[in-house]
Amino acid sequence: MAKAKASRVEIFVPRTSGNKEADLFIGVNGVNYLLPRGKKSMVPPEVAEEFYRSQEAQEKMFEEQEALRAK
Repeated sequence: MAKAKASRVEIFVPRTSGNKEADLFIGVNGVNYLLPRGKKSMVPPEVAEEFYRSQEAQEKMFEEQEALRAK
């Protein structure tokens, strides 16, 4: 069990404004994780990768929306 803990990485899930969910749901390889917003969590590397991939995709979406509004 100690080896499983050692292979985890720390991520911080920021809070969101508005009435969004208090927790972030991430599912990877059939395993579901419910991560509290506004706190640090220790997760397997593949969950951290999915979290950061999702953050990058969301940022790109916001940038594209702003570019469309500027036209």
